[in-house]
Amino acid sequence: MEGFIKIKNLIKKYQLNNGKGLVAVNNVNLDIEQGDIYGIMGLSGAGKSTLIRLLNRLEEPTSGEILVKQEIVDKKNNTITGYENKNILKFNMKMLREYRKKTGMIFQHFNLLNSRNVAENVAFPLEISKWKKKDIEKRVDELLEIVGLSDKKQNYPEQLSGGQKQRVAIARALANNPKILLSDEATSALDPRTTNSILELLKDINKKFGITIILITHQMEVIKKICNKTAIMSDGQIIEKGETKEIFLNPKTDLAKEFVGNISHEEFRTEEEKKQREENNGKLRLRLKYNEDQVNESYITKIIRKYDVEVNILSGFIDKVGDIIVGNLLIEISASEEKAKDIIEWLKENKIDSEVL
Repeated sequence: MEGFIKIKNLIKKYQLNNGKGLVAVNNVNLDIEQGDIYGIMGLSGAGKSTLIRLLNRLEEPTSGEILVKQEIVDKKNNTITGYENKNILKFNMKMLREYRKKTGMIFQHFNLLNSRNVAENVAFPLEISKWKKKDIEKRVDELLEIVGLSDKKQNYPEQLSGGQKQRVAIARALANNPKILLSDEATSALDPRTTNSILELLKDINKKFGITIILITHQMEVIKKICNKTAIMSDGQIIEKGETKEIFLNPKTDLAKEFVGNISHEEFRTEEEKKQREENNGKLRLRLKYNEDQVNESYITKIIRKYDVEVNILSGFIDKVGDIIVGNLLIEISASEEKAKDIIEWLKENKIDSEVL
């Protein structure tokens, strides 16, 4: 059986007070390989947070299987003799406790203990696991070094920024050397700059320690930045899944197309494509910025007809900022130097904000 985590026909139904049933997770099937950063994306109410809670049995599924590849240990010689896939839904409490030790979790709102300082928060799972005091102190120092908070050891949560709190939560989740890290909207309460730093930290942790990360989010930028594979959920179902690059470049469902529509795809292009663009021989690359009155005008068509040139649209979007519609288009024009100057002049005459790249 392939895969590090295999989710098979997973269903979670809730019984509502009105007597009706709600299917939060509806026949989900996923294969997650060891070392993946697997993003699960969906709108609010799609079922993604329920799914992640099923993965460590904070919620119990109605039916299905969650198979996790585990080591077969020869206890006599203390050696690993092989691997087997075990259904965590059949674990007794002792087995479940051991599984949870190896499955860290980070949350949107950090879930830190305000009565404990940073070091004590990170030490908490180690205390529960009955580590020796001197070993706990050493491990806490290691973890704070990993997340870049060695100087905040004695601080309390109220003295930390949101990003620092999340770093403490990540250190705590790593305490027992997990093989799996579950992230439930871990960056959605943070500003964009802090979000980027947390994502870089998770990417670094994945690379250094080989931890498999399953990341729940409603932000496509988060998926784009660190996930190598992606699944998109809607109404409890997986409607699209695969390599992140493939979903960005060739979305199949309407929801996936909506999600990726405003995201730049440039970083997903092959090295050969990038090289060709960088060479840029005989080509003019421009970034055009449209205001609300210009977004519906067919300026590209006018340029092609007026100057008899080839125009390649590299990326673009139309967005709403407050109540204002704005547009941004990255284009490449195959033209002589003389024509290129004429085109730039024409754009100025038509009051189109352009930047030569």
